[in-house]
Amino acid sequence: MNIFKFKKDKFLFYPLLASFILFLASLLLAFLGLLDTNNLLILHFDGYKGIDFLGEKKDIFNVVFLSLGMIFLNFFLAKKIYFKERFLSYLLAFMTPLFSLLIFICVFVIISIN
Repeated sequence: MNIFKFKKDKFLFYPLLASFILFLASLLLAFLGLLDTNNLLILHFDGYKGIDFLGEKKDIFNVVFLSLGMIFLNFFLAKKIYFKERFLSYLLAFMTPLFSLLIFICVFVIISIN
């Protein structure tokens, strides 16, 4: 297994970099947005029923760090299948920043509501 070829592939490096940047932005946004909040947070709002789900600050950070775990899992799987199925490896690599972007939007919306 030629590990150096995997590390030099720009189609895997740049999505990894974008995912980590979005993770750090989500973490920074959550930290700065929830710095002075000690109340319960609105985590889900339905247009018909109103507020459905309340949570604490740790729930937001759990979501952010769970996304970090998913980033590592996706790139671990992309690395494992890189030499067998390169297309699937690229697909995993390019879907990970989109997943990180959705987590960033989720954190942004929760902070803007509260």
